[in-house]
Formats: sequence, C-alpha cells, structure tokens
Amino acid sequence: MIIRPARPNDAPDIAAIAESVRFHRFTADPARGFLVYVGEPEDYAARIQLNPSNLVAEVDGAIAGFLFFTTEMANTATHADLPEVQSLVFGPDTTLIDQIGIAPEARGQGIAPALFARMRDSLQPRRLTAAIMHGPMRNERSIGFFAGRNGFRCAGEYQDGLGFLWGVYEWRADNNQGDERYPIGRFLYSGPSSQADFDARIERLEGVPEQLRAAAEALPAAVLDRPIRPGAWTARQIIHHVADGNTVMANRVRLILTESTPMVKTFDENLWVELEDARSAPIEESLLILSGVHARLGRLLRSRPLFDLSLTMRHPEQGIVKLDRLLSYLDWHGRHHTAQLRAPLS
Repeated sequence: MIIRPARPNDAPDIAAIAESVRFHRFTADPARGFLVYVGEPEDYAARIQLNPSNLVAEVDGAIAGFLFFTTEMANTATHADLPEVQSLVFGPDTTLIDQIGIAPEARGQGIAPALFARMRDSLQPRRLTAAIMHGPMRNERSIGFFAGRNGFRCAGEYQDGLGFLWGVYEWRADNNQGDERYPIGRFLYSGPSSQADFDARIERLEGVPEQLRAAAEALPAAVLDRPIRPGAWTARQIIHHVADGNTVMANRVRLILTESTPMVKTFDENLWVELEDARSAPIEESLLILSGVHARLGRLLRSRPLFDLSLTMRHPEQGIVKLDRLLSYLDWHGRHHTAQLRAPLS
C-alpha cells in the first residue's frame, strides 16, 4: 500500500469510489458505512487543487481509497454553513475530516486507518472534527471508526436542508473532547425545517419508544438503580424522566396548535426525578406511556402542514419559542437520554 498526496488526475477514480459507497435511503447498510455528498470528478479535482495535501491510497497501482480534509481558512467542506454549525465543525487550530472513502473490494485491508494515521502524523493537529450522519440512518461504521477506534466524541448535532441529521464528532490532542454528559452532543437548533426535515423528525420521534426500550432492556436489572455517572441520575430515573418530559412537551405541542402563543408552565426536572414514583416504579410503566404519547404525537404531526412550525408558545425563561424549535428539542431529548443508557455498555 502506498499513501501519497492526491493529484487532480486522481479525481475520476476518487469520484468512482465515492459513488460506489453513496448513501441510498432504502439500501444503505449502516454496518458498511456510506457517503452522502458525492461529487463529480471535476468537483474532486477542484478540491485537490485547493488542498494538495488531500490523500489517496494505492494498492497494486490502483486508487483504493481517499481522505479529504479541510480548514476554515480553505473551506471546501460539503457540510452546512450555518454559523452555529461552523463553530462546531471549525474553530482555532481545527481540521475537518470531510470524507474517507474506501473501494468496496479493498475493505478490510487497513486502508482507512493508514490514511487517518498519515494525515494525523503529517498535520499534528490540535483538534479534528468529522460530521457523521445520525438520521434518517446512523452511519454506524463511521461512528465506530471515529468514536470507537480513534477517540472522537460527539460535540453536537445539526440538520441540513435535505432532511439529514448530522452529529459533529471531535478529537483533541489534549484529550478533552466532547462531554460524557452529552453522548450525542448538547442540543443545537439549526434553524427552520424544510418538509424533508419535518418528515424525518416525525420518523425519529416515532422511533424513540422502541429505541429507549431496547436500551433499557439491555441493562442488567442490578444497575437500574445505580447512577450512570457519579452524581448523575439512575437509569430508572432517566427512563421515568423521559416519559415525564416528553409528555409535557407533547402537551405543549397541542397548546401551540390550539391557542395563540400560549403561556406554558415550567417544571423542575431535578425535583420530579426525586419523587417516589420516579425512584422506584417499574420502568415498564413509563415505556408504555412513551409508546402511546409518541404514537399519538406522530399521528398528530403528520396531519399538520409545514407552516404550523412557525406557530409559537411563550416560555417563562426562554421567551417566544417556535413549534419548530420545540420539536427539534423533543427529537434530541429522547435520543440524548437513550444514548446515556447505552453509554455504560459501549
């Protein structure tokens, strides 16, 4: 295997590899990984000219893989350009790993690790980031490569205009990446949703009860009443909290749809989880609540037009909040706590 800088005349081979692993909604395999924003040969040639340090791997004289990266100063990235996204993806001394593609017939030969190691050895970066699809399908192969093998942690999420949800993963030379309290990153509202975003969010909301149940049932009964981290809630409290919190937010959705900018009431989640039912009730009670709440919420949202997302509520602490933002938070909330339950097992 030879790792070398990419050349513009490599672009057709690079584009062919990228096309061979392009994401297709109904046939993609998360265990094999995929690329979403696949360019034409001229696109890759232009990016190589802007950054001649991009890498390719040759095996027996043929291009078998590539790694493209970019910086804020010479940004050729394929990802969203919202300011809050840019602050996650870039920043001081940050390099974004934009695409790694390996030809299907060359997989299993250590090409991706070799490309990554060459890039990291040559750049000596202080911070690396990668944007990986979380929805409508989690790119488990890429998450395993970055988070499982190379120590990246999720620092946040955002949606693009095509209905895709992305997790921004980061690695730091000082080993202070991410935050173990937020295994999919802190909540990040990425702006008004398109119809594709709205449809994808409804699907994710409908899937929360099943995913939470799977995470809960994978936990040994003996650990349900242990804090998931020192000073944190127990797994049992988290499950009951998701049922409580998501029920409150689903009711806020109904208020928004039936009243003019209703004033909503807050609740103290830390006090609620200390109530006896949250500390001791069987988790099945809350899992059943969530199944009903999310099924009805999905049915309700599918009946509403996109422009309803601009309707608002008034929150005592947050002020005027659009339905779009509330649903974005609700979408994040269930997946955030599900990931917390999975974290001790990973």
